[in-house]
Amino acid sequence: MQNKNNVVTLFKKIQHLFSDLNHTHITERFHLTEQALWASETSLNAILRYSPALISVKDLNGNVVLASDHFNLMANIDDTGFVGKNVFDVYPKDVAQSMWDIDIATKTNQQNYEVELDLMHKDGSMHTYLIMKFPLRNKENKIFGICTIGTDISERKLAENALREQQSRLNYMAFHDSLTSLPNRSLFYDRIYHGLARSRRSNSKIALILLDIDRFKNINDSLGHDAGDLLLKAFAGRLSEGVRDMDTVARLGGDEFVVVLECLHSIEDIVLVANKLLTNLARPIDINGHDISTTVSMGISIFPDDGMDTDELLKNADVAMYKAKEAGKNNYQFYTKGMNATAVNYLLLENDLRRALEQEQLILHYQPQIDLYTGNLMGVEALVRWQHPVRGLISPAHFIPLAEETGLIVPIGEWVLREACRQQKRWLVAGKYVGKVAVNLSPRQFRQKNFPGKVETILREAQLGPEHLELEITESCAMEHAGETINQLNQLNKMGLYLSIDDFGTGYSSLAYLQRFPIQKLKIDRSFVNDIHDDSNDATIAKTIIGLAHSMKLRVVAEGVETQYQAEWLRVQGCDQAQGFLYAKPMSAKLFDSYFHNGRFCFDGMPAPLDDCKVSA
Repeated sequence: MQNKNNVVTLFKKIQHLFSDLNHTHITERFHLTEQALWASETSLNAILRYSPALISVKDLNGNVVLASDHFNLMANIDDTGFVGKNVFDVYPKDVAQSMWDIDIATKTNQQNYEVELDLMHKDGSMHTYLIMKFPLRNKENKIFGICTIGTDISERKLAENALREQQSRLNYMAFHDSLTSLPNRSLFYDRIYHGLARSRRSNSKIALILLDIDRFKNINDSLGHDAGDLLLKAFAGRLSEGVRDMDTVARLGGDEFVVVLECLHSIEDIVLVANKLLTNLARPIDINGHDISTTVSMGISIFPDDGMDTDELLKNADVAMYKAKEAGKNNYQFYTKGMNATAVNYLLLENDLRRALEQEQLILHYQPQIDLYTGNLMGVEALVRWQHPVRGLISPAHFIPLAEETGLIVPIGEWVLREACRQQKRWLVAGKYVGKVAVNLSPRQFRQKNFPGKVETILREAQLGPEHLELEITESCAMEHAGETINQLNQLNKMGLYLSIDDFGTGYSSLAYLQRFPIQKLKIDRSFVNDIHDDSNDATIAKTIIGLAHSMKLRVVAEGVETQYQAEWLRVQGCDQAQGFLYAKPMSAKLFDSYFHNGRFCFDGMPAPLDDCKVSA
């Protein structure tokens, strides 16, 4: 019995012990759970308070049950925040509707959604947010709400937009000319490639017009590169105005442009555009107070008649453009198959001309200038000739325009000036007095800023005094930029050089400027001398020039005198000197020397004045 009681007592003690242990375990678990819940709530509150994201939880009716403090930046909401408010109370109506539509889609399709929205903060600033929505599920896996997390991606979007803009600018720069904003060569090739494809499908024609500005280098050299750039920009604008929106105008480089005309069905369409361009581009352009009148030379090739691809069309248009230059510039030429031979010959001639200086193929001929009253030699004009090893003697009429076009005129002009000074010195040393040696200057040569210094150097090298040299510039060159011409002439005049205006009467001289030019002589252009016997207008012009020159105390020389009648008529009108075939053709220095006897020039081919020639004064 005692053992039984002991067992019962022991059992009760064990039961009591286990009871105490179970109570302690439950209490500990409760405290742990309580701490975990507190930590979780604290963490959640911290996240909701300090997170820069827009965090919210809404029930299935769109009511906000949980929201981060960052939502308070969204609109003018009272201190209670967004909790308890509906989605339509939180966002502007259009935004709220978008959000609600996405909420419905989220709970209906039970999947996550992302969308970018521009939201306005209460300070009025707009921010771009990446809104992510996903459904919330309970233990039974049923959706009971929608969680929204919005991240401010404004800075990222700004960076992306800036990158896109930069990329867009780079793309634009890669395909457009930086000066004129026209399509460049790369975009031109792309446009015409697609244009040719369209033309093949529609069985229509494409015209390619290649053009450049006549004498642009002279303008660039005289007014400066800044003015040249302004001219190119204005020219590009004029060019674009003259074509349709569907056509392409591109700048290939320098002063060379190209126009692509699509969907053409007749040559007359091309002619209309070409004439319109000539008219538009000929109007004066104001560049820094200077009215610059430009002309263009245009070459036209047509697809499919003149080529089946871009390169062939471009090459043939280039050939036609140079044909337009040969025809006097300021015109257009359609490509013809016979032009290729001419173009090849032109190219070969250019290559030969580049070698002519190096291989000393250039020579000077001299034409005497005669006093109309005494018949005495008063001076000589130095005229360049090209002694080609295969083609023979080439007239300057054939290679001077080419030299001007390629820029070779400057070294050629310098060689002419240097050789003329050397020959004059040789004559003086030999006791042969020919008067002044006249050298005609090209506009580009004369416009060089250091030109007076070059003349001074050449005279010093030749050991020739400036009083033995005469420099001629054409009337058109003198009047093109009259102010600069005066400055340049003044420098040359101070050096003691004799200065004259050549081809007078062919330009449009301003008397006010002419009076300011420090010149000593006018040369009447041969075009007014040729027909003084038959054309009363030419006779009147020649007579007027003589009177004008004498009123300004200038001497007058008539060019191109070929008949005795012309010589006597000029003498009666008071013209001082003449040169032309009547007296002598241009001749080599060696032949010229053969007519010197005892230091005097005695050319038996020169006729005496006609005392019985009846001409009207």
